Amino acid sequence: MFWRDLRYSFRALTKNPGFAGVAVLTLALGIGANTAMFSVMNALFLHPPGIADPGRLLAIRAKYEKLNLANISVSLTDYADVRDSKDVFSSVAAVQPTSVNYVGSNLPERLTGELVTWNFFDTLGSKPVLGRTFHPEEDQPGAEHEVILSYSTWKRLFGGDPGIVDKTIQLNQENYKVIGVMGADFDWPAGAQVWQPLGLPASEYGPENRFNESYTAVGRVHPGVPVSQAQAFMNVLTERVKRSGSADGAYAKDALWSMFAIPLMNLVYGELRTPMLVLLGAVGFVLLITCANLAGLMLARASGRSRELAVRAALGAGQWHLVQQVLAESLVLAGLGTIAGLGLSYAAIRGMQSIAPDQTIRALSVQLDRYVLLFSVLVGAASALLFGIAPAWQTAGVASFERLKEGGRSGTSSRGRQRVRSALVVGEVSLALVLLIGAGLLLKSLARLQQFSPGFDSQGVMTAAVSLSPTTYSDQNKQIAFYTAVNERLASQPGVIAAGAAMGMPFTSFGPSSSFSIEGRPEAPGDPGPHSDLAAVTPGFFATLKIPLLNGRVFTDSDRLNTQPVVVIDDNLAKQYWPNENPIGKHLRRGNRTQWSEIIGVVAHVKRSSLAADTGKGICYYSLFQIAMPTVNLVARTSADPSTLAAAMRNAVAAVDPSQAAVYDFQPMTERVSSSLGPRRFAVTLLGFFAGFALLLASLGLYGIISYGVAQRTQEIGIRMALGAQRRQVLGMVIGQGMLLVGIGGAIGFVAAFAVAQLIASQLVQTSAFDPLTFVATATVLAIVTLLATYLPARRAAKVDPMVALRYE
Repeated sequence: MFWRDLRYSFRALTKNPGFAGVAVLTLALGIGANTAMFSVMNALFLHPPGIADPGRLLAIRAKYEKLNLANISVSLTDYADVRDSKDVFSSVAAVQPTSVNYVGSNLPERLTGELVTWNFFDTLGSKPVLGRTFHPEEDQPGAEHEVILSYSTWKRLFGGDPGIVDKTIQLNQENYKVIGVMGADFDWPAGAQVWQPLGLPASEYGPENRFNESYTAVGRVHPGVPVSQAQAFMNVLTERVKRSGSADGAYAKDALWSMFAIPLMNLVYGELRTPMLVLLGAVGFVLLITCANLAGLMLARASGRSRELAVRAALGAGQWHLVQQVLAESLVLAGLGTIAGLGLSYAAIRGMQSIAPDQTIRALSVQLDRYVLLFSVLVGAASALLFGIAPAWQTAGVASFERLKEGGRSGTSSRGRQRVRSALVVGEVSLALVLLIGAGLLLKSLARLQQFSPGFDSQGVMTAAVSLSPTTYSDQNKQIAFYTAVNERLASQPGVIAAGAAMGMPFTSFGPSSSFSIEGRPEAPGDPGPHSDLAAVTPGFFATLKIPLLNGRVFTDSDRLNTQPVVVIDDNLAKQYWPNENPIGKHLRRGNRTQWSEIIGVVAHVKRSSLAADTGKGICYYSLFQIAMPTVNLVARTSADPSTLAAAMRNAVAAVDPSQAAVYDFQPMTERVSSSLGPRRFAVTLLGFFAGFALLLASLGLYGIISYGVAQRTQEIGIRMALGAQRRQVLGMVIGQGMLLVGIGGAIGFVAAFAVAQLIASQLVQTSAFDPLTFVATATVLAIVTLLATYLPARRAAKVDPMVALRYE
């Protein structure tokens, strides 16, 4: 009988295509939005493509509470301790980023690489599409000349050649044998193009490297081992180091050092987790509003079918059968809406990828896999229940003889149905208001953040990166000569006001830090000592970014190798370690084997990676002509469009050495600064869209119930006007009905919005969770929309002809 009801419902809907089309489209929008958001959450945190059973993967991290380092990479010594924990982890791998120059044509091309332990791919549960992964004997010094290519690199550089395996390619002017190609869906770490064996001697994993943290460690726990047990074991390893009785143990105690484990996906996409959860909640609200709208439409449809239901009941149909028929119709609509929603979700996913803040989402192969399909089916079934329960309850709650009375002359709906529809509209308004206020608060917070200064002038600055071949430029003198020549040529280019280079440039992914010693301040045993961020820059760097000099001087061309090592610090570091004295002329050094560096200047503090967050840690700038690096960022300032300097940078490098240096990552500094707010801007954009859509749905629901009420009260309105009621009185009566519903919904929505605002308070910057301006602006928008939604039916009611209304049926 249920299948018969389904067929009957489908036929009934085909006879009313207008209602069916509106209902299916409304459902498709709600289900599609939820499916799209879940697809991204699924790809980011639950089932990332290319990785098997990600729930068992943990990132091993370290922290120094005393140094305000809450989440950093680990050392190879830490990795070895975890690797040997066979009872907890089935496999543990270490990975470190690198880059290589590939010469396949005339100019070298920089490839993003990763140095990994031999079991890296096995730990992630990833298989290549061609060839194999690394063997243990290949992860040894001198034997690490094998390489695995990413799928995109294989396609782009080698045309998808199926015979690439066992061929030899040149990376950094050395021969490497290609042993495998990873699948198209494997992208970890994100953006990796080649993987090479780490190939380090056993001594590197010894205790002397305990606090030399520069590796990401990933562990796969045994099946059935909870994350809490793995974390407990991290505590055991931490205590083992602290109680060792060695100098490392004393240092670990004093610095409040420890190891911990977190889910790998939380480490990779942690900054997106909260925004995505907010958006998932937002589309859930949209779905509830959609279901409320559909419930109102179903109630109106049930009112129009009251005669049919009355006749069916009089002929012996039971209440449960009538309820079953209503639910069957809801299920048919939900099924069609789910199918259409899957198509819309695919388009929505592509749309979200196009406005994604960075490569985080665009690089993902977000697919509608079985988990997403199951989610869509469950959402569709829940929707059918949500929007079908109200009309089903109304159908079951009225006796058959009452339906026969209602099925008489007028066929009007009962007051009970009207009250239920009014309650649904109140709920829609409340939910829409919560979304509007949440979007308004986050939008205001984002506007405040965009006004923050990074501590330098990013306007008119172009940046790029350059990587030198470690074979040709193994000597520091050669590196310094290269950077000197490139800086001179770049500074002399037309339109260039100032130029420089830096290792550790602000708003890049590379921001090193370390402890240091201050001359004349002995450290107690185990004392971690002062700590700062690091950068190495050329003399023109500060002028190019217009970082203010507060005291002393900056670097000059004479600050080179074999001269007195010098350092420039920022004012945060000066206030922290020299609060009541002038730091100029003081000395500091890193490690016991290096020379003391003289502090020659103090500059203003700049933010390193984000406008939204700043640790406040001080920075030590060293001269790039005294501490050369194989990979640096070039910076140049112009009064014109900064993107025009890309060619000048490329020409300057090519003029010095066209065959050994790869130039890449061209990007204006304004874009680097702006992209640091990418996740927030992405979330606010989508939340604003969902809030606007929710408001539209709520206004349509309000319009529908007012229009339906006017149609049902046509005779009453005619009588009122026949007895002398003025059109403005009728207009006010109808608009007042809408304002009353919105007023009740608004009151509930304001209370709920304040509670929700407390939950997102951590995402608000210089914006109160109860921001009066946002709440007032939202109330104004809601009032305007209410007037628009009620004015048309109110005007129609005011134009009723009393004589026509008295004959209305």
